[in-house]
Amino acid sequence: MRMLTELAYRLLSSLPPWLRDHSPIIDLRNKLRHWEMLRRTRDLIPAPVYKDSIKNGDFKIVFISPIYNSFPLLALSLMEQTYKNWELLFVHDGPADDLEEIAKAIIARDDRISFIETAERANDWGHTPRQIAFEEIRERGMGDFLVVTNSDNYHVPGYIEKMLEHFDDDAHAVYCDMIHEYYSWRNLETRLEYSFIDCGCVMARSETALKAGWNDNTYEGDWKYIADLIDVCGTQALRKVRATLFIHS
Repeated sequence: MRMLTELAYRLLSSLPPWLRDHSPIIDLRNKLRHWEMLRRTRDLIPAPVYKDSIKNGDFKIVFISPIYNSFPLLALSLMEQTYKNWELLFVHDGPADDLEEIAKAIIARDDRISFIETAERANDWGHTPRQIAFEEIRERGMGDFLVVTNSDNYHVPGYIEKMLEHFDDDAHAVYCDMIHEYYSWRNLETRLEYSFIDCGCVMARSETALKAGWNDNTYEGDWKYIADLIDVCGTQALRKVRATLFIHS
């Protein structure tokens, strides 16, 4: 099955652009990619140890993500989550007139996904859309926990449950290990240092995340958010989940 999936993906990717970029082909390629990610991460999904609050779905987990004319792999990964009480807020960087129809269809498939767009494109690594999302969360009072991620990232199906299991009354945020796809699926044991963690690895209490805010529009903005979380609550209030639950695409 693995060889067939990889062969089919490579064949579709090798098609000439005039054929490869048609919506049905794009849809099939992305489905193959999604299936392959599920297969590769199957053994990484932890056996859930349910606490009552997790089992009952008492917590609302909010994911925020910038998006710009891209396939929303993130949305598919959240639809696969074993924990169902989540919400996803996409903020499109500029008018979304050119967003692929398949992307629009996926976003419209689940009422837990909301979508807003900015009047103009900022083109600043998604930081302006994230700042807008933070303000939206403040105004709407969304969620108990917050994850800042990207539209092409993938959170394995046990991500939410396993992250929640590591919270206690003294924990303000938890973070997990990750795979960086650019480096041939190499596992990265994350640590609280620049270049050794991605914000998609981190789930924070909403009040802590909002207090930290999203304050940097440079290339290092993702790390600045994590550093600000540490400044708000201290390293002793962050818990490490020793499992690979996040794939940076």
